[in-house]
Amino acid sequence: MKKLDKYVGRIVRLNKQVFEKIAARYHENGKVLENCFLVAAVGLGMSELICYGANLRIVVNVYEVAFI
Repeated sequence: MKKLDKYVGRIVRLNKQVFEKIAARYHENGKVLENCFLVAAVGLGMSELICYGANLRIVVNVYEVAFI
């Protein structure tokens, strides 16, 4: 968990496949999603990051993100 603390407060992008899957769900509702998220906290599960976009909260695996 200590190693994941370095992600908190950082801006990240999701890997292409993960982002496309999430964006497809939002596109169906007429919303546009940008691939830019702020890591707000470390989740309770192994390697989980809680990230926020403009109007979206997601929980992703640390291996699904890249630093900007």
